[in-house]
Amino acid sequence: MTGASGFIGHHVARHLAESGHGVIALDNREPSPPHPDEIQTILCDIRNGDLPGKNCDAIVHLAALGGVRPSMERPSDYIETNVGGTVRLLEWAKQHGVKRFIFASSSSVYGATNGTPSAEDNPLSPCSPYALTKVQGEQWGKLYSESHGIDFIALRLFAVWGDGQRPDLALESFRRKILAAETITIHGDGSQRRDLTHVSDVARAVEQALAWKGRGFETFNIGTGRNHSVNDMLRAAEAWTGMTTEVKYGPPHPADVLGTLADVRKAREILGWEARVAFP
Repeated sequence: MTGASGFIGHHVARHLAESGHGVIALDNREPSPPHPDEIQTILCDIRNGDLPGKNCDAIVHLAALGGVRPSMERPSDYIETNVGGTVRLLEWAKQHGVKRFIFASSSSVYGATNGTPSAEDNPLSPCSPYALTKVQGEQWGKLYSESHGIDFIALRLFAVWGDGQRPDLALESFRRKILAAETITIHGDGSQRRDLTHVSDVARAVEQALAWKGRGFETFNIGTGRNHSVNDMLRAAEAWTGMTTEVKYGPPHPADVLGTLADVRKAREILGWEARVAFP
């Protein structure tokens, strides 16, 4: 598993180990807190580091530069890590005969939508370099699936939340600023809506994608089929802290979309997966 020290990766690694999988956890930084003893931890930069020399049954590829907004300022870094790193891992899978590749894609591949749930066969219209790298990662996976027989499963994750989430994500950013009595600035009027998916549900989706008996290239939405506004997230952060703070509303960010909402029928019908944790 790559990106195993990140927010999502830490949860997924622990879940898979508790479910009986042997996990080799790769990241370019130490996990904090440390992984359980049964997880083998390797420090490795997927762009140019030494990948494991032994075979494994599957790759769970979670490593990536995250964030729509910073990708607007650093597109080359996102291409190098998110696309280059993915291709390097696909080559490693081909050379070592690994036949299952789970790829953490993103709801951002759909771009701006009209408020209806996004289904896997909808046109893709990425609005940021980050989103484009996720589309390209899927395309490389499809190529390697068709050319080299790798079962490539792209999980399009919708707005993941939970313990340990990145400080730049809205919920955690709001919580920290409220506790510090700092002013919160919201881009737009706060009516933008996100399908918020708990990280424990993402971990179960990865487990079920590993166990799926299908073959070839597939994409699955991993969301709840419900969404909440940014103002809802702010009110939830205030409730969690028991405090309030000043809020300012500014111009919309060009990389933001008005809403994300997952059509989750395919994951339910084919993977047997559906979300269990509701927000908040």
